[in-house]
Amino acid sequence: MFLHELEIQQFRCFSQKKFVFHKPMTLIVGDNGTGKTSLAEAIHYLCYMKSFRCHMVSDLVCHDHDSFFLKGSFTPTDQLVDEHTIQVGYANKKKAIKVDGKIVSTYKDIFELFQVVTLLEDDINLIKGYPAQRRSFMDQSVLFLRTGYLKEFRDFKRILQSRNALLSKGVTDRLELDIWTEKLWNHSIQISMHRSEVLQKVEKVMNELLKTYFDDIYKITIQYESKHVQKSENFHDFKQRMSYIFHQESFIKRSQFGAHLDDFIVKIDGRNARLYASRGQQKLIALLCKLSLISLANKNAFSPVILVDDFIADFDSKRLKNIVKFFVNCKNQVIITTPCYDTDLKRIVEIADPDVLSMNF
Repeated sequence: MFLHELEIQQFRCFSQKKFVFHKPMTLIVGDNGTGKTSLAEAIHYLCYMKSFRCHMVSDLVCHDHDSFFLKGSFTPTDQLVDEHTIQVGYANKKKAIKVDGKIVSTYKDIFELFQVVTLLEDDINLIKGYPAQRRSFMDQSVLFLRTGYLKEFRDFKRILQSRNALLSKGVTDRLELDIWTEKLWNHSIQISMHRSEVLQKVEKVMNELLKTYFDDIYKITIQYESKHVQKSENFHDFKQRMSYIFHQESFIKRSQFGAHLDDFIVKIDGRNARLYASRGQQKLIALLCKLSLISLANKNAFSPVILVDDFIADFDSKRLKNIVKFFVNCKNQVIITTPCYDTDLKRIVEIADPDVLSMNF
């Protein structure tokens, strides 16, 4: 959908503000501290019901207040013919989420209407950071291919929590532990298959993007790493092979196998990008990961808003021009925050004929 209007109340630095978007590309321009990232965060939150900057919902509330409210109004696109609204309110330490004025209880109701792909400075951690961010990327990628993955992943987390709870209090019933072990193994196999499949697609699209927009300068490969679980063996063989892990778990008191420990490695021309790529190469690879996600979503009849928060500053004019060319070709709504709108940037983005909203009130 096309985000036409965003209402913000008591969120971050905004006491009350309304933003209206008219064109496929909008530049949000302003000095540091004027609220550019807070605006981007509000759009991201309206889709995912979580922030890309903090874990505590209470941290999002404007100073001296105890609640916030967000409302997005959407106009039809090729995929959707009706207008819609999504709103979220936070008060008394509880969230209330509504779609078209009706309370919803599952994230699927939101995601099928409104999707966002957010490009951030911290995305470089997809390459050089901890595995948790890469797992999140994999799960988001799978979600764009199969919305039913939400239920599968929730079931997996429930099983993991139950097994960890059993381990934490000390196992007295080996049969009960075996039951939860097999459930965790089964669900880990399914999730790893989905993740591995989507990473193959991501790798293919990344190399296509390199060829189309970046002169085919590298060869990208992605290697999926499953923690102890192998889809080629049955549960009986897994139990025998992993007996030493089960012994360790009795002391550590948490599960030492499963999809919650999986990771992937990106290689550039055969070398681990985390170890050997320069910062510029790492940032380009992270960008390609996110752009591939947009391409996969579009192929599956989704049209996510592309949200770019101070991500493009480090790229030279040639690469920035290619990035803008991708944005124009993919025909998604694009919202970009930037501290300046100088002559060079104006020249590069003029192909998109963007709106320019100033945050320097």
